[in-house]
Amino acid sequence: MPRDFARRRRIIRRISNVAFIAVLSVAVAYVITRPVGGTGFKLPKGADRSASSGAATPSAAYPEGSFADGYHLKDGPFVVTEVSDIVLHDAKRNKDLHVRIFYPNSVGPYPVIVFSHGAGGSQTCCDSLTRHWATYGYVTLQPTHEDSAVRRRNAGEENILLLQAVREALKNPALWESRPRDISFVLDSLPALENRIPGLAGKMDATRIGVGGHSMGSYTAEAIAGATVDLPGHPGMSFADRRVKAILCLSPQGPGQFGLTGHSFDGIKLPFIGMTGSLDSLGPVASPVWHKAAFERSQPGDKFQVFINGANHMSFINARTLSPAPSAKAEAIIGYTNSASLAFWDVYLKGDAQAKEYLQSEALQDSSHRAVTLSRR
Repeated sequence: MPRDFARRRRIIRRISNVAFIAVLSVAVAYVITRPVGGTGFKLPKGADRSASSGAATPSAAYPEGSFADGYHLKDGPFVVTEVSDIVLHDAKRNKDLHVRIFYPNSVGPYPVIVFSHGAGGSQTCCDSLTRHWATYGYVTLQPTHEDSAVRRRNAGEENILLLQAVREALKNPALWESRPRDISFVLDSLPALENRIPGLAGKMDATRIGVGGHSMGSYTAEAIAGATVDLPGHPGMSFADRRVKAILCLSPQGPGQFGLTGHSFDGIKLPFIGMTGSLDSLGPVASPVWHKAAFERSQPGDKFQVFINGANHMSFINARTLSPAPSAKAEAIIGYTNSASLAFWDVYLKGDAQAKEYLQSEALQDSSHRAVTLSRR
């Protein structure tokens, strides 16, 4: 009987997790994609997703290959394998870390992108981005950090909710430290992953590594890139990992949260692209202007900032919607995000000259009918 009871409890927990994710996704998708103003969104003809990329310095012509309607809108040429969940054990911290992986089936090696989810999120938050990148020749790794509401529910905290997890993450310095350490541990584990997953053998190029993130995941990427963090009793802590060559921040984090200060970003020298929008505001602190702090205060050179009119905090990772009316806008936003980020990775992890030329053009602004701008410094 005890075994039957435990088995029923596990089944109920799994069902409740699925229901929780479904309801949460629908609710968040409705909030972020309801009609709230903003103009100029148009899906490119014949594209699976609307996407493009541009720069503050105008260019009269688009790159060879005509990306006037966007940069690599459809899935790329590589067939991709998914590893939905693999557990890595960090002996130094006595911690298990769950990781989701997408990788091309063809012979490598390929650049590696580690993507960090937002506070309370999970490894599945950004599949529309990470899988798409993999189809263009990247291995993408998505760890689930310990603040994840789903992870905590699976561990027995059946009543934990996403908003509660977010509030707790904002006040927990231990998480501010553990997240960037999770990323470095994943990079330490690349050889182990190749040994454990036969299809990954020879696929990961450890000399070409990028780190991206959304919301608190952006904080994680900023810390990995050299942003200093004030921890209790340890001001100005650095978690910089020199193996990382470039970072992507969706809804970048500014000063006043997670131990970041006005001077935290002074040490960021790596190529950086941040993305925010006119509705990317979470209370009085996290305004669209606040999200630009990392771009404006980091060391100049190879820094980009995408601003999307009508995009809010969740628009960069979720295009699902309840009604057909706003769905085109939602698809457009996720498309602009995907395309700009892929062009950035192609430049700084592959040295792609065409992608670099694309980032110098006004293709992003033109294809979005000026709903999107891209600045650089």
